[in-house]
Amino acid sequence: MRKILLFIALLAVPLINLKAQNITQTEQTGPVLVTIKVLPAESFKGPNAEMAWDGGARPVLLSHSLRPDHHMVVFLKEEKRPVEMAKVTILYRENTPDKGRWTLLPVARMHIEGKSLKTTHFGNNVDLKPWNYEVIVVVNQDPHADFHFKLTSCTAGIK
Repeated sequence: MRKILLFIALLAVPLINLKAQNITQTEQTGPVLVTIKVLPAESFKGPNAEMAWDGGARPVLLSHSLRPDHHMVVFLKEEKRPVEMAKVTILYRENTPDKGRWTLLPVARMHIEGKSLKTTHFGNNVDLKPWNYEVIVVVNQDPHADFHFKLTSCTAGIK
């Protein structure tokens, strides 16, 4: 009986969805406080939707061919109040010695499902591998916030 249970447990291991690490960094850029968050990918559709899309680029769904494993988003505050409307551009690249190419993230405006627009944030799901990254955030074409972080873990297993 123990051998059967051990065999079943070993079969289940590849199905476990390990969560990506969470990263949060904040930078003041002019009057706007910009907080970037890199989180596990989040759903926009279905009965367990975590995010409600309400403008900008279309969300990258979990079922997308790119198989996103992270949710890269920025929260904006001005005078301690959430910014609900802004033109946000997010560029990211692997921070390697040869400074790889910049990738433009399709920026969607969204809020947490079932919550008010006070939870508005900007970004999208994205596929990122463990590496060092540099991210530039431009808000309403004003001077940008420049973030650097290292991903040491990503979602693993079958999605």
